[in-house]
Formats: sequence, structure tokens, C-alpha cells
Amino acid sequence: MKLRRLSGLVLVACLLAIPVTGVTLPWDKDMQDQPSMKPQDSVIATNQSTVPVGGKDRFSPPKDIIELVQARLAAGRFLVNPMPKSPESLTRGKEMYELHCLVCHGEQGRGDGPVGKKFVPQPMELNLDYVQLQPDGQLFYTISHGSLRMPAYRQAIPAEDRWHLVNFIKEMFGEK
Repeated sequence: MKLRRLSGLVLVACLLAIPVTGVTLPWDKDMQDQPSMKPQDSVIATNQSTVPVGGKDRFSPPKDIIELVQARLAAGRFLVNPMPKSPESLTRGKEMYELHCLVCHGEQGRGDGPVGKKFVPQPMELNLDYVQLQPDGQLFYTISHGSLRMPAYRQAIPAEDRWHLVNFIKEMFGEK
């Protein structure tokens, strides 16, 4: 009797040891099998009938490096910063910088943030004349659509906050 009871307990233990994932229903992996974006991907296929939450960008995402440079220059000529440089704007820009930019560009904007140190070449130094002399629209475009190594932030940062970020970059890292 003891042997029979012991073998019954062994059988129950073996059945309990079967991994739960081995007996899941076929639709339990739908989230795993869906199309998904990798981190920092910027091309997102959307249904043509959708309307962007923050309105439509005047400049669409570039298809290649030549289009990136042309659109960035055009944005510098045509986009005007609607956010006056005020203490409130700079405070909001600082919040956005600390949330999205500091890890690569660093506290002083020198491209030496904890993540930025891992890149070769390191991220752009925001205090350089090359950055500081750009029109606000050009910086806005770069933040929105990225650059060679920089990811696009048009999906992550609302347009108004991107303008606040431009104000902060010009004020914080510009020549004093």
C-alpha cells in the first residue's frame, strides 16, 4: 500500500513539474508574435485614415541622408519658434533635456553622458558653434527627425516641448 501511495505521489510531482508554458493555449503568445518596433526605430507604418495626436509635421521623415540634410536646411529657413524664451519655457526645456537628452549629451552638453560615452563617435557637443548658430527650426527638425546616429523624437516628445527644448539648448549651452 505504501508503495502504491508513494508511486502516486511521484506521478503527481511529475505532472506538476511539466512547465506551464507547455500547455498554454495557442493565443497565449499573441503579444509575442505581433509586429513590433525595436527601440529607437523611427519608421512606423500607419493607416492613412489616422490623424496624428499633435497634428501633422510640416516636414515628413527623411528617406536618406541627402533628404535629411535638405529638409534640415529647409526647416531652418521656414520653421519659426512659436515659444518665447521665458523662465517657464526654459524650465520645461530642462525637464525634457533631463528626460530625453542627458543620457547621451551629458549634463554640460559635451556628448559625454553615460550612454553617449559608449558611442563612436560620441554625440554632438551642444555648445559648439555648429549647433548654437543653427536657426531654431533646424534644431527642432534634428530633435524631431534625428540625425546620423541620433534617433528621432517626434513620437516621444510633443512638438511644443521640442520647441521648449530648443530654447533650453540655446540658453544653457550657448556662449555666455
